[in-house]
Amino acid sequence: MRLTPSLAALLTFLSVATTSSFAADSAPKATPFDQAQALMDSLRAKELPTPKPFGENEQDLFEAMAGGVVPVDPAFCERIKLIEITDGLLPVLKQPIPGLSEPTSQLSGNILACRLFVLRGLLHCQQGKVAEGQAWLLKPRLMARRPGADQSLIQFLVATAMDAIGQQAAANYVEIWSEADRLAFVKATESLAKMEGLSSACRRDDGALPANTRIRTLITTFKPLTPAQQQAQIEKLAGPWLGMDDERKVRTRRYLALISSLTVESWDALLDGISAELAPLTTEKLKAFAARNAAAVKLVEAEEAKPAAPAAQKAEALYRVIMGPGIEGIARSRLNLELKDKLLVDALRKGAAFDEGCLTNLTAADGKPLTLGKHNGVKAILAPGSDAPFLIIGPVK
Repeated sequence: MRLTPSLAALLTFLSVATTSSFAADSAPKATPFDQAQALMDSLRAKELPTPKPFGENEQDLFEAMAGGVVPVDPAFCERIKLIEITDGLLPVLKQPIPGLSEPTSQLSGNILACRLFVLRGLLHCQQGKVAEGQAWLLKPRLMARRPGADQSLIQFLVATAMDAIGQQAAANYVEIWSEADRLAFVKATESLAKMEGLSSACRRDDGALPANTRIRTLITTFKPLTPAQQQAQIEKLAGPWLGMDDERKVRTRRYLALISSLTVESWDALLDGISAELAPLTTEKLKAFAARNAAAVKLVEAEEAKPAAPAAQKAEALYRVIMGPGIEGIARSRLNLELKDKLLVDALRKGAAFDEGCLTNLTAADGKPLTLGKHNGVKAILAPGSDAPFLIIGPVK
């Protein structure tokens, strides 16, 4: 899943807020995530005898196999003790998705666990043990549906990424599995629980941050501070997110203006309103949300030239300018995920009979029509203008 620059900035801010507040954690414990990450570190250090198109070291090879780019090497899986390490990760399926109070290694560890589960599923399928393989290919999607510790935006995005990993792994078998196997997998996916909505994540996001970085907290703590003290505090809490480019001063000024324009009550009302705009999430609601965000940019620029808007209106516009682009990116990712799910089910039901006609009038979240074509020589659903395929539905070469 590729991130827009604005979405990447949002995630950077959330990660900074987490790591800056929890840097004093005690020494790391030997968790299954630690063991999996240690494995990746060791693979990264081992160069391939001959560089391949997909990379130069064994971690690149792992990613290529888990991503369906190359066939799974059973000897490689045995050497890295794939069965043992994935068995050790199974308890994670009963744990909540990590929240922002957890070290960021927990978030990345969840993604890595999904890729390890997928590799084991691909290995079993390649060995002809389809039912067992399908059970492992489904685990990333089960991971995505676990209850969350805080239901923050970053947690929402991590869940989206995990589900996408599971979707693509199964899509590679559209033309390989027998009809019975394909329908069995479709039946298994029908029992999956519904995923958390973006509206809820938007409403809960501020409360998921460490207490000293929450806007709700800053509204109160900033009142007795001078403008210079407020700026120093923002630099301390969110300095890396603010960046080092020419826009740093603009971002700092707008963040401070947002906080000074709010009361606790108006902040709650603002979040309620933003959340309502995205419930339930649809393409039409996303377009309307994006249009309001675009209008907010003009209002904020006008306010910076000549203040005139009421505080509540100004605060909403600033929130949209600061957070809107990132939320739009997350919304597009989720809408595309939902469409991929429908396409995957359709493709699994039809197998090799899935053709261009199955994409009639279908568009990605950005409004661009989907087409059937090839990606690196493999059958895939494509979205014009994107370097990445929407969904690969052809087998590994």
